[in-house]
Amino acid sequence: MKKKLFVLMLAILLVPSTLLANNVLEKVRNLEVVKSLFPPQLKIVGAKDLGDIYELVVQPQQGEKHIFYATKDGAYLIVGGNLINKDKVNLTRVRLEQINRVDVSTLPLHEALKIKKGNGAKKLIMFADVDCPFCRRAYTWLKTQNNYTLYVFLYPLSIHPHSYGKTVALLCSNDPLAAFKKAISGQNVGDAKCSAGVKLLAKEKAVADRVGVDGTPLFITDSGARIVGLQIPALENYLKK
Repeated sequence: MKKKLFVLMLAILLVPSTLLANNVLEKVRNLEVVKSLFPPQLKIVGAKDLGDIYELVVQPQQGEKHIFYATKDGAYLIVGGNLINKDKVNLTRVRLEQINRVDVSTLPLHEALKIKKGNGAKKLIMFADVDCPFCRRAYTWLKTQNNYTLYVFLYPLSIHPHSYGKTVALLCSNDPLAAFKKAISGQNVGDAKCSAGVKLLAKEKAVADRVGVDGTPLFITDSGARIVGLQIPALENYLKK
């Protein structure tokens, strides 16, 4: 009886908070500045009442979520600013890390190219374009490190016109991992094409789109934190901590 009563009380407490969150989101979407300035490709997917202002979680068509702020009277939209508290904590940065964290358990790592170094203890996921110079530099640096397992999802960018064909060719090879290592090192991997390779690349692109990849390299740690671009100090800190 006591257990049922506890569950009932918990449900009663949770319902108002959900309704309140929905109410805040609706208020934000109806602000005059939001209705007049927001283009259709930007969606407000979350909102918080911070007292004097609203926090807006904004989802573009591609890429990571962003944080905007709006005054409660609907007169001003604050874009690109950082909210810092009296303790010098960058609250905007903290929230960006939270809202863009990836649930690694949902990623099909069994379909990624897998490279194990040493004991393979640290899990690191990489979205890479074989013609991306920063991906090549990242891969060269990673070869000097140890004790990690690297999962590579291929994501050819339109700015590299030959990358798609190279990526399909390596996926169609007898040893895709060996072909990837050649391609990312700038070596020729031929121009083979097969339906299986095209389909696999389409699946990997779908994974990247779901994660919000809009550039390479993008790294995801085992906790789901993002490391955007070639940030060797951040990668080194993660691998060695």
